[in-house]
Amino acid sequence: MNDRLTKIYLTLYKMPRTPEQYEEIRNAKKKIILDAALKLFAEKGFASSSISCIAEEANISKGLMYNYFKCKNELLKTIVLSFMNEIGEMLDPNRDDILNEQEANQFFDKYFEMLMTRTEETKLFTQLTVQPEVIQVISDSELMPDISKQGKMMISFFAGIHKENTQMVLMNYAAIIKGITVLYVFAPKKYPDEVMLQYRDYLKNMFINKI
Repeated sequence: MNDRLTKIYLTLYKMPRTPEQYEEIRNAKKKIILDAALKLFAEKGFASSSISCIAEEANISKGLMYNYFKCKNELLKTIVLSFMNEIGEMLDPNRDDILNEQEANQFFDKYFEMLMTRTEETKLFTQLTVQPEVIQVISDSELMPDISKQGKMMISFFAGIHKENTQMVLMNYAAIIKGITVLYVFAPKKYPDEVMLQYRDYLKNMFINKI
């Protein structure tokens, strides 16, 4: 459980509350539940994590859980959507559905910063999204258009730079990003910050600047 969010919740709970404070309490509690769900989904598996287990991890009653989320699938979709929105903001901060060279360079900066500063959270999300049950839920959900839109932006961008081998470059990019994510989040001490930053710049030159 996130100690800072718990303190916010308990402090506000003891005070006379305005509508804004009620909303802050609700958002803090939702974040505690989502953090608990991500931890259990990643470590125990989505199929093996019950609503009761999540409620216990979040230190709330099962009944209260249903005031926030109707089912496990809704929890999972909320976690994935939050991460996808964050990636979308990294890729396309001005929301014009076009990835340019400056945004692509900034994406590498922001993604590597996330790896290096939010390693445990990224590790849990990585563990979550390789589970077959999770992949199935995502594939059958309303999240697919957002995922497809990000993919189309990448394809269009790489097609403008690597005209002859766009598909191969895109596959290589996806494999490398997934690979360095797994390597780093499961053994961050093996990769000092200076090495990670050098590798980030190496990838920028490979995929964007063609140096």
